[in-house]
Amino acid sequence: MSNLEAIKRICNRYLAAHEGGTYSYKPFVKEGIYRRSDYRYQADLNEFFPNAPLGSFSYLRTCYETKEATTLRFALVAYAPIKVYVNDELQMRSDIFTERSEERMIADLRLKAGVNTIVLECEKTISGFGGEFGTWVGKLDYYFTKPDSQEEGVLYSDVTPKRLKLKELTSLPWHGSPLNFPSNSVDLKEVFPTAPTNSWAFLVSGFTLPMKQKVSIESNHNVWIDSNPVTRSVTLDEGAHTLVVSASIDEIVSLTLTDENNKVIDLTHPLVETSYPWVIAGPFNEEPVDFPLQYTEPFMTSDGQSFWRLQGRQTYLRIYNDNPLFGHWNYPLGVTLYGLVVVERMLDEDDPLRERIRSYLIDHLQQSIDTYAYALWDHDTLGGATNVHHLMSSLDSLDDCGSFGSTLLEIAKDHPIKNYETLVEAVGQYIRFDQARLEDGAFYRKELMHEFHNETMWVDDLYMSTPFLVRYSRFTRDPSILDDAVKQFLGFATRLYMSDKKLMSHVYDFRRGFANGVAWGRGNGWVLFSLSEVLPALSPTHPHYGELLSLFRNLSEGFLANQDEEGMFHQVLDMSESYQESSCTAMFASSVIRGINHQWYENPEVYRTAAKKAVAALKRLAIGANAEVLGVCRGSEFSTSKHYYAEELLPRVDDTHGIGIILIALALEAGCD
Repeated sequence: MSNLEAIKRICNRYLAAHEGGTYSYKPFVKEGIYRRSDYRYQADLNEFFPNAPLGSFSYLRTCYETKEATTLRFALVAYAPIKVYVNDELQMRSDIFTERSEERMIADLRLKAGVNTIVLECEKTISGFGGEFGTWVGKLDYYFTKPDSQEEGVLYSDVTPKRLKLKELTSLPWHGSPLNFPSNSVDLKEVFPTAPTNSWAFLVSGFTLPMKQKVSIESNHNVWIDSNPVTRSVTLDEGAHTLVVSASIDEIVSLTLTDENNKVIDLTHPLVETSYPWVIAGPFNEEPVDFPLQYTEPFMTSDGQSFWRLQGRQTYLRIYNDNPLFGHWNYPLGVTLYGLVVVERMLDEDDPLRERIRSYLIDHLQQSIDTYAYALWDHDTLGGATNVHHLMSSLDSLDDCGSFGSTLLEIAKDHPIKNYETLVEAVGQYIRFDQARLEDGAFYRKELMHEFHNETMWVDDLYMSTPFLVRYSRFTRDPSILDDAVKQFLGFATRLYMSDKKLMSHVYDFRRGFANGVAWGRGNGWVLFSLSEVLPALSPTHPHYGELLSLFRNLSEGFLANQDEEGMFHQVLDMSESYQESSCTAMFASSVIRGINHQWYENPEVYRTAAKKAVAALKRLAIGANAEVLGVCRGSEFSTSKHYYAEELLPRVDDTHGIGIILIALALEAGCD
């Protein structure tokens, strides 16, 4: 199998699964139990039932849907005793120790394929009532939905004086259920209770006709159908139509459509099937006659920036991204898209795969960019846990921004990406001025939502920062930014380079005052590959060029000493009994091919041979019969034990930590860069 054939097989499989995605819209009510800024649901039942007697109970009910049987890592902070049932099976419960300390408990809930019902039994004691639950680490954007609904949230029951069996819960009154609203009237004062007198709102709904016919309109408001003003009646074609109304907030909107048989026409939400038939913008000081119909960006109202509202109190239209690999922004996807960039550039102009890649890259990035302003508004308005751009809206680490930001700049070289500069500047601002640094300017992890990472330095962060800084230096024409990239290698090497192995330790733990001493394969790959990104940007006369070149050569030598007979490198580089790992093998191959091309080696032939051997091994061992990518370590935490890396960080199929870098290795070895 040639490199090009392998590349095409991987790309066609990936694109078939992930191209052409879209975002979805769901109702969201900012009342009751909803996710807060730590991405967990807060259910302090004392707020809802302040007079609940000690020893009484309330139940929470929600759902989680998954395509296949799996586990969901779930965190629970119990203010008082809580039991967690999944599909009527008790799977988790608080204990006296966590109830006293309110420490986070973590369990892997077992889920079946399809919709899973989750019930929390909460007991009222003198210590509290209820708790917090959801994602085990901040910024994981999974969410729960209300039973028999796509509306995000959690139902909670009335208080009952005694514990009930699960089958008895249907007898309880429940709070937070989605409401059904009439389509022919809207109480705008309920939607905008604080709006000044004489304010205006803009309302949108839709309807579908089975055939061409005359439609009658009964309303005292200005009405448009399909952008055309209408009064009493209009003849419309078969199919879907858009209905728009402008109205004063001081009055109840009343509107009825009837067909030629005098039958009332049902109005429906213009975007999604839901019990809320209208989307509403406002308040405005003047009648919004030419208000644009767009559903990706916030807009200005007399109250400031806002987004579409729905009927009812504190009810919003919210954007969600349930596509795992389309329109998302995260660091492994940044590497994956970088690999697609390299492949696109190597393909002939008339190759159909080139156009598919081009379309995927533009669509993926444009969706991310177009919803960035919305994500910031969502974060600031709806509780802090966003469903699009959740990393950039809660930005607190290099992982969140650097890898994808670097790829964004790379793609923008080739393609017309609209308004990408806003995100580039946001990433640049964070890395240059907001990211935590040590006294010598080296980056480290501090005050993250993922508390386990605090007070540490990870070799991963060289890739999460320096390739972006190289491109950002060109983008801004500021050479000092390139000097900052150089500074990072010097600071990281001081703390993490193991001279006896000529390899990098994965993590330095500042709380305990030592590096963990584990030569994790992909961590070392990040460093070597990042050097191959930075060195070409440096003049050989740069005062630190020699130090970085020496580090590149030493790490190459340390890597090379651990290549196995088949050409692969292992999960822990100097632990031969650990499994063969594909992403670090690809990183080695990509980096040394660049080193050979740039004449960085004194003895290039030994590396040329090693790179060819590595690429041949990847084609043989890392690409499955159906073009699936094999043997890629999942995202890691860290440990002082190499056995954690070898035995717990097990390989996955089609993991995005490996797809892009394998594509790059195959392309480079085929002579393309």
